[in-house]
Amino acid sequence: MNAPPLPPPPDQLPVWAPPPPTVPTFRYASFWIRVGAYLIDTLVLLPLTLPLLVAIGNRISGELDGLLQTNRPLDLTPIYRHYFGWGLLVAAGVYAYQVLMVRYFGGTLGKLAVGIRVRIAGTGAVAGWREALLRPVLQMIVGVASFVPGARLITLLDDLWMVWDKQSQTLHDKVANTIVIHAR
Repeated sequence: MNAPPLPPPPDQLPVWAPPPPTVPTFRYASFWIRVGAYLIDTLVLLPLTLPLLVAIGNRISGELDGLLQTNRPLDLTPIYRHYFGWGLLVAAGVYAYQVLMVRYFGGTLGKLAVGIRVRIAGTGAVAGWREALLRPVLQMIVGVASFVPGARLITLLDDLWMVWDKQSQTLHDKVANTIVIHAR
């Protein structure tokens, strides 16, 4: 019984054979350029968040003035109840901004301004709905957790993870399987 013939070595393949697949290479966005993009996004979102922060600050200031004029204990519970809904509305607005910008434009206005884009890790394909919806989820959770005493470490860990990661991914990039690269 004869064994089937072995295929020719790779250097003797016919000319019509397709080339071997290449691994895409990317220039990953560094920590500082992403900080710059974040600062631009903060300025973009300021008109949405500033009125709420001013209103809460004025209300707390009024409570503190009342506290100083009387001997009653400071109770911020009504303030928390009153502005909790507004806070959720602002958080939903920020979430929607991030999701829609990443899905339709490949990045937020800050990322677009500094020339970086969000892509799917491994392939470099444009982020789809899955990636766009997942990326800000961890950021929102981390943002809420940062108000819990001692939980600021989570925020710091998420932001600094990209410093030692070989693809410069943050934890929220890992959750969504995304990378942030320089636009070509």
